[in-house]
Amino acid sequence: MSNLVLKFAANISTMFHEVDVLNRLDMCRRFGFTAFEAQNLYDIDIENLLAKKNGLDMVLINSPPDIKSNNTSNNNYFGYACLPGKEVEFQESLSKAIEFAKSVGCRKVHILAGLKDGYDKNELRKTYIENLKRSALLLEKENLIGVIEPLCPEIKPNYFLDSFDDAVEYIKEVGSDHLKLLLDVFHLEMLHKDTLNLMSKFYPYAGHVQVSQAPDRDEPSAKGRIDYQKVFELLNGYSDFIGLEYTPKRSTVKSLSFLKPCGYFTVNL
Repeated sequence: MSNLVLKFAANISTMFHEVDVLNRLDMCRRFGFTAFEAQNLYDIDIENLLAKKNGLDMVLINSPPDIKSNNTSNNNYFGYACLPGKEVEFQESLSKAIEFAKSVGCRKVHILAGLKDGYDKNELRKTYIENLKRSALLLEKENLIGVIEPLCPEIKPNYFLDSFDDAVEYIKEVGSDHLKLLLDVFHLEMLHKDTLNLMSKFYPYAGHVQVSQAPDRDEPSAKGRIDYQKVFELLNGYSDFIGLEYTPKRSTVKSLSFLKPCGYFTVNL
């Protein structure tokens, strides 16, 4: 990774599990991160979060997976954007995400699509596009960016958005600068293979990038199917933060060694 100019944001939902959530922000600072992202922080007191955030930039939060539950492992929907008859719940979910993002200075919201089980495909698609159009207008008003992310079935079975080509189609149909692609390299590999070639196809639509190794979703430097040396070369010059949404195979601290050439770490590993 020599001569690469890249910025990384730690994902405090998947990293630094050695300490509780708020103390993971201290760990971010300790190892040289200036930014972080998270999947779900809606059960955290905002004032406590702001106190711990203390100068760190928050770059991404998911919309609530289920407005009746703050627990990401205990929900029935994983988003509402595609679900016919759940438009009110979707609006509540998006409003909650926007309110949270504004409160903590987060710039991007990942709009969860929902699970497709038991619904007509055409109705799902129609509802999804209509909800995304409404979202784009609200996000533009608040000067926020919404991103949509295809998820592989190994991570979320029956998820509606399970194709990068479909995601780009929806983004084009909505036609807003406030709706972009979440280019997660792990999901790209798991869904479509041929990651290095496909990255150049989907990169122009990206509003956020995340990385982890396939197939185990661990640190990019772990053995796996993705050549991250080449991935990072392709991303060289990307001006925004790249999210580290991975679960370390070993301790988080030891998993960070691949970032040394990019100038991270204020202490020795």
